[in-house]
Amino acid sequence: MAKRDKAGHKTLADAVREFINDEDNRPHVRKLLGLEVEPELPPTLASLLEAIGRASRDE
Repeated sequence: MAKRDKAGHKTLADAVREFINDEDNRPHVRKLLGLEVEPELPPTLASLLEAIGRASRDE
């Protein structure tokens, strides 16, 4: 993917990606787009999902 356009400016996709990735902008972007943040899984559930993933890859 091109990082600069013909005039030497950032591409729109790169500018938007940079805007979204900025920690200060994330809450505003979530609110603006109506996105919900999934809560972090408890450690026991996360380890269970990891074990399931490993088992399915081993098959």
